[in-house]
Order: sequence, then structure tokens, then C-alpha cells
Amino acid sequence: MAQGPVGMILTRYLSSEGWVEECSHANAFDAYIDARRRCVLRGCPYLLVDAETGSTVSVLTVKQCLHQYGVEGDFPA
Repeated sequence: MAQGPVGMILTRYLSSEGWVEECSHANAFDAYIDARRRCVLRGCPYLLVDAETGSTVSVLTVKQCLHQYGVEGDFPA
């Protein structure tokens, strides 16, 4: 996750058409928790981006998010 204060965070998911902006959050923690849930529900990677600088705050994979929820193993797409 981001080091230090970060402004508005944009949440994007990876679709067959590329990265799609889905929503935004006022801080990195809220963005991460929401993106982790959405990542599992949608079954695709998520990208958190600082709206001001355009820099990547975090990248979430489905396997990583499932692991954080306590689910282990490989899951077919």
C-alpha cells in the first residue's frame, strides 16, 4: 500500500477492453478494502491509482485477495 498521505484514489478493474475506472475513494485504506471485495466478487485484478499524480498505489490479484480472506489454493478462471 501507499507510503505517506495520498489524495483521492481511483479504483480500476481489468476487463477484456483494458482498465476500466469504477469508483474513487478519499483514502487508500478505504479504496483497498473496497477493491479487495470487488476483486473477489468480479474475479479480476484491481488497480488503485492516485488521482493527483497518476501513480500506482496498489495492484490486487484475485489469488492475493482470496488469500487475505483465508481461502487457499488455485482457482480456474
